[in-house]
Order: sequence, then C-alpha cells, then structure tokens
Amino acid sequence: MTKYLISFVALVSVWIPWAHAAEAPRPTPTTTTTSVLASPKVTTTVPPAIHATHAECAGWLALARQVGWADRDLPTLEFVLWRESRCLPTVHNAKDPNGGSHGLTQVNGFWCRPSRYYPNGYLQHHGVLTTCDDLYAPTINLRAALALYDYSDGWAQWYLP
Repeated sequence: MTKYLISFVALVSVWIPWAHAAEAPRPTPTTTTTSVLASPKVTTTVPPAIHATHAECAGWLALARQVGWADRDLPTLEFVLWRESRCLPTVHNAKDPNGGSHGLTQVNGFWCRPSRYYPNGYLQHHGVLTTCDDLYAPTINLRAALALYDYSDGWAQWYLP
C-alpha cells in the first residue's frame, strides 16, 4: 500500500505544476541586447599580516616592510628592534665606539663617519642618510639597517647567525 501511495504522490507532484503551467499566461517574447566590454583583470596582493610579539614594535615592522625588508626577516628584525632599543626610535648608546649606536636598530656611528674608503661615510656614500643624527628617524634607521644587512649578507652587524 505504501508503495502505491508514494507512486501516487510522485505522479501528482509532477502533474500539478504541469497542469498549472498550461493555465498560466505566456510571457511575451522580447529581445535583449547586451554589450559585453572586456574589463581589465585587477588583482591586488595583500601582504600577510604582521604578528608582532611586542606591541611596541608592530608599527615599525609595517614600516620595515615598506622600506624593503622581506617578510621572512621581520621576526628576526623584531628581535633586533626589541633587544637593541625596546622599539624606541630615540635611543642612543653612547658606550659603543665611534660615537655610539643610534635609533631603533642601534646602527653604530662607524657607518656614518668618514673613513679611508668612504670619505663621507658608508651610509652617506650609498645615499641612505646625511648625518648620523638622521638615524633617529625610523624610516632612515630601517633603511640603514637594511643596507647593513645587505652589506654583511645577514645579521652579522647585530651578532646574530
């Protein structure tokens, strides 16, 4: 009995919409023209989020990315920023030689002082800064640190492997 009831319900459900469709008014045929313009494909690359261990460093890591630091180096850079300056851009360590170390990454004055090979200073020669005092500007300090990172093929300037 259940088998016949299911068959009847299936037959009715198919027949009822068909029967009502015959009674429904038919739509008037219309012609629609659509203009398809090829629009340029726009892709945007969203850099990965920066997860700073120290909240004080998060903004400096974003700036570091803007000045050219690679995302893979940001965790180590944060370690350097925290160890060297506690992420404070105005820190000066006068105990270091050559006029001390300056700013976020504690760039030593050696790199912006005249030398036998660079009469105006290494960082001046490469157009990173004008004087050692420029190292207190976070953008310049991070650019200088990147130049030293590139010069030494890594973190040697900060005694890291």
